[in-house]
Amino acid sequence: MTFVSRVKTNSPGVPLSIPSNVLTGLVLQPTELKWNGAGYSGSRAGDVDKQSAENLPGVVQLVIRRNFVGIVALNLPYARDAAARIQIEWIAPLSRQTPQDPSSAQTERDEPSLVRNYRWPMHTGGASPSSAVAVAWWQKDGVTIWTSSSAPERLRTEVALLLGLPVGAVNILPNGLAQSADSFDAAADAALLSQSVGKPVRVDASASRRNRDADLRLELQVKASLHPGGNIKTYALRSNHACWNRPSIARLLVSSRPDQLRQVNEINAPYTFVQKWTNTRESFELSSLPASENVRGAAYVFAHESLMDEAAHDANRDPIAYRLQQMEDPRGAALIGTVAQRAQWTERKSGAVVKVTTDHGTMVSVRHGRGFGYASVVDDGMTPPQRSWSAWVADVEVDAEGRIDITRVVVGHDVEQLNAAAGGPEWIKEQVHNATEGLLLEPPAFDDWSASSAQPPKPARRNPLPVDLVAPRQDLTLPSGLAWSSAANLPAAAAIANALFDATGVRLREPPFHGRAVQQALALKVRPRVRNNKLAAICGSLVATVGLAASVWPWYANTIPSAVPDLSVYSPAAVERGRLVAAAGDCMACHTVPHGAPYAGGLPLATPFGTVYSTNITPDQQTGIGHWSYTAFERAMRQGIHRDGRQLYPAFPYTAFAKMTEGDMQGVYAYLMSQPPVRFTPPSTKLAFPFGVRSLMAGWNALFHDDKVYQPDPSKLAEWNRGAYLVQGMGHCGGCHTPRNSLGAEKNGTLHFLAGGTAEGWDAPSLNELASASNPWDKEDLLAYLRTGFSPRHGVAAGPMAPVVQGLAQLPESDVRAIATYLMALSPGTAMTRTMNVQAPAPKLSAGRELGSRAESGQRIFNGACAVCHDTQSGPTLFGARPSLTFSTKLHSDRPDNLLQVILNGIADPAGKDLGYMPGFGDSLSDAQIEELTHYMRLRFGDGKAPWENVGKTIARIRHERAAETLTGHR
Repeated sequence: MTFVSRVKTNSPGVPLSIPSNVLTGLVLQPTELKWNGAGYSGSRAGDVDKQSAENLPGVVQLVIRRNFVGIVALNLPYARDAAARIQIEWIAPLSRQTPQDPSSAQTERDEPSLVRNYRWPMHTGGASPSSAVAVAWWQKDGVTIWTSSSAPERLRTEVALLLGLPVGAVNILPNGLAQSADSFDAAADAALLSQSVGKPVRVDASASRRNRDADLRLELQVKASLHPGGNIKTYALRSNHACWNRPSIARLLVSSRPDQLRQVNEINAPYTFVQKWTNTRESFELSSLPASENVRGAAYVFAHESLMDEAAHDANRDPIAYRLQQMEDPRGAALIGTVAQRAQWTERKSGAVVKVTTDHGTMVSVRHGRGFGYASVVDDGMTPPQRSWSAWVADVEVDAEGRIDITRVVVGHDVEQLNAAAGGPEWIKEQVHNATEGLLLEPPAFDDWSASSAQPPKPARRNPLPVDLVAPRQDLTLPSGLAWSSAANLPAAAAIANALFDATGVRLREPPFHGRAVQQALALKVRPRVRNNKLAAICGSLVATVGLAASVWPWYANTIPSAVPDLSVYSPAAVERGRLVAAAGDCMACHTVPHGAPYAGGLPLATPFGTVYSTNITPDQQTGIGHWSYTAFERAMRQGIHRDGRQLYPAFPYTAFAKMTEGDMQGVYAYLMSQPPVRFTPPSTKLAFPFGVRSLMAGWNALFHDDKVYQPDPSKLAEWNRGAYLVQGMGHCGGCHTPRNSLGAEKNGTLHFLAGGTAEGWDAPSLNELASASNPWDKEDLLAYLRTGFSPRHGVAAGPMAPVVQGLAQLPESDVRAIATYLMALSPGTAMTRTMNVQAPAPKLSAGRELGSRAESGQRIFNGACAVCHDTQSGPTLFGARPSLTFSTKLHSDRPDNLLQVILNGIADPAGKDLGYMPGFGDSLSDAQIEELTHYMRLRFGDGKAPWENVGKTIARIRHERAAETLTGHR
């Protein structure tokens, strides 16, 4: 696979190119990938059948080093296919104890006087998983690695230990991508694979499933016991992730007991009080634990410096004087004193209300506050690693709406061996700007489509941020008097959080500190008490009664026909947003007959109560919605009421569309109204009594319909909420995948939500237990399936799911990833990769027994009709065109419906053009032959599951439904 980037060497003007003839590497993740702080504690690799992968086309080599199993292939599709087909046995891990500091037990027994909990999102300041790419090229004199690792010197040492090389033989070069902690593992994987094949190898951490979950947070609990005067006596920090720097995953997998790297408990030293760092678990999932301490270092500094500020406040002491009194480091104390003097710390006015002028000339009231933060760490990003000291003073203003503005920062930084900053003072100020903006970024709104391809919006400052840089000593001979390293920004989060508390009295214990978080905290702080008296209860009951009566009234006033909508009020961006909303909602699939005009309606939708025909939603003024105002459109989408006042049937999923926000609703209206009008009157829906009495739907709505817009869960991150919004709202996944009651409504409760249903004669499997299914899913499997219609571990999307995938393929990958994140979060457990026999030879019974006649007949039918495409033993497997039936979810299901649908009707409209078409055998095979074929396939590919029952009846039912669809014009 070609991967070319121009980078600079140490010699000016001499460019060095990443080689273009790069192979692709993919590492197989063990079923349990864990580390206990001393060594690898996850699953061990047992028997590995090398021939199951090496004989496949496109595979260059299968690399096995102890518990490390990797594939080198010509490109990523070949590597993914081989990864799905390799036969490997993962042995359950042995139980090991986490090494603990014996003195920590005493700290735990101390009676804490101060206990605080902090959180830190693992993705803060990090790059997206797609940037975690590394290329390695092994040659006889060493290895060259192109990477975006944030700790190149530590990576150099790591790779030298991994490959048995001197450190000088490892050359680390930038690849031009944004820094990513996951690149540490990607680089080590690439180096090991390149050494094995002797050619350049590219590894993408996201393809190897090493990217972290976007919702992952570090949970930090700090306990401190205090002296009578308020100073800290003992201090203990417990984290849900390891307090040690870990080796690369590659070295953990290939080594029996890799040496432990430096502990992070040096990060805030030295203070006079004793500091202890412990873990809350024995083993840690490596795929969610970054190798670099940059993320954890920032989290620990934030928790520690926030706790120091809280302790100083409780003791009614000045925060800086409180720290200095407990510090034994003269160099750090000198830096703190210099920064405090420059910031005029003694003249601060905490929480003062001041008037400021906005850009529009208006005066607003704001609260002013100041905060301090300090860090002393060993910086791995420097060559060689050195101790650094950093102190920040931040001034903030918070307006009545909670908007935050950082008005000034004073930053002092010192390192053991001072070197002038490469970019000079202006470059340093840019780093400070980026650090502060990263802590104030507004998270993407759950309905913000632009956020799928862009970074979260930067805060709108009232004024440019003044940055005051402080030299650590006056006698410096550096040209600029300044030095800089990546550790200089570590105190930023604590300084800003402490300033926000100083301004508002609200303590924020998790970044980023955006306006919404401040608004919520302020609202909780000043929330008025609700009086509880009889008058309030009577008024509330009266309002509730009137509202219920209004909601069930069966007739609504007709909407007056409007003129042709003026589309000039909608921007191209709004129309494009509507196009994506319509794609996510799969509008075209239901409102378009095969080979018909898009959105013209007429598609028959079979329900237990009769056939419902979709309507014409093109802007035709006579037969479509050309005379519908936005008000009428929104009412139909949210309440299920036609423009003329008729009740709509919930085959039109207004029960889900009601969750859409105003912006998305306006967008899809603009998009539909901009489509070509089509003059077409679909057949009328006529259901038998009593279902044909539309006014009865008012009562149905009162019982089962909630028309409230989706409300995000503040305890979840943006990606989870985005996925929930897409799944519950316009995606209306519950329409097929949630069981329904006798009145056709989706069953309520978490037990039933997405627990499985039916759609057009197909089984819609459960989506709330994907990770614990008999053939388990993981997030990357689900992402590939939803985007392409094919997962090597689960098969091909067919039936009603194919058009869903076609719609999702139009969405940004980040949206589909959000859906996968949300659905996987519904599963009760963690996805476990199961070992299955990919070759799936014909079943053999014990000696002296033969296959039953039914299975033998099914085998002959399979060899004649199916083997040419689906038997991996009959020839080389082509990616995407000949999926292995061993992994097909249809053959692992509890019912044969989906398999029979494919056998009888084929796949005429695949989810993706590269998947290929499959002919149906309903006209060439009898019911008895199809039953024999089904029995054989279940026996051979069903992984030991019991034979299905009543297959013949199911075949007859599907044939009958097919005939009915043909009569109604569905096909």
